[in-house]
Amino acid sequence: MSKSKNEVATDVITSDRRNFIRGAGAVLGAGALASFTPAANAVSAPSASRSAFVTSSDSVLAKILSTKKIKFGVDLTFAPLQYKKADGTPTGYIVDLASKLAASLGATPEWVELPFGSLFAAQAAGKFDMSGISATIKPERAQTVLFASYPSFVESNYVLIKPGSKLKKLTDLNSSAISIAVVVGSSQEAAAKILYPKAKLKKLSNTAALADVAAGRSDAMIVGEFEIAGALKNNKGLKFLNVPPVFVDENSFFMPAGDYDLKNYVDTWLRYETSHNNLAGLWDKYVGNDARKLGLQSVSVTSAWSK
Repeated sequence: MSKSKNEVATDVITSDRRNFIRGAGAVLGAGALASFTPAANAVSAPSASRSAFVTSSDSVLAKILSTKKIKFGVDLTFAPLQYKKADGTPTGYIVDLASKLAASLGATPEWVELPFGSLFAAQAAGKFDMSGISATIKPERAQTVLFASYPSFVESNYVLIKPGSKLKKLTDLNSSAISIAVVVGSSQEAAAKILYPKAKLKKLSNTAALADVAAGRSDAMIVGEFEIAGALKNNKGLKFLNVPPVFVDENSFFMPAGDYDLKNYVDTWLRYETSHNNLAGLWDKYVGNDARKLGLQSVSVTSAWSK
């Protein structure tokens, strides 16, 4: 029985396909087939018997999990974020957070105290495992250290002014007759250079800068809202410019550059603590409630899914 025209056409197409596949196989050879063969050193899926923490052997995270100890780099002169009780015990908003982070790893915290401006170089030199405080996520700092991806707090920056000051608005600060105390190495120092180029900047430690403006030796100091309630309480006559924030910073923990195992853990921990309102609760306890009583903007870090 002879084939119809449609059947003949189908046979031709099928034959062409077979010839194409044979030709392709001859050209590509065994190399092509090898590309579809699992490599001998491919990473297999984790088994149930493996550790809950799968880390690179050179990660700080692996060391923390092994030794059950974690060294935090801190400057404990920024009450109420991080400071010492009368008996010398570290406390404050960020110290509480860092302690909770250590506990989540089953580790005992050790506090390595250094001036704020020295912390980034010290981290790069391996003087401690990660920061036990949070710092503004400045791009130039990210050339030296690795920041967590999520903020531990949001800092609204205001201007403290000396007792008896006649300053009324932010533009009054941009004058050669004005001296502004700034914490050396801080985001406030960087911002003041740009915003008030005519002013004289006095680069000091945080404690010294507060004392300088309180004594009238400096005209002003740019500070986060967290410091203002305490500064007004402890320094008679000290005031602040009652205007919107000069700028707002995001701050977070930092760790050794390139240590993404540790970063991934800290990111996950921060997301969990944020979504459970633990950051917001601690912030309001140490900072938010007092700052808002003064009419200051103070933002609690909460989940984007919260209403």
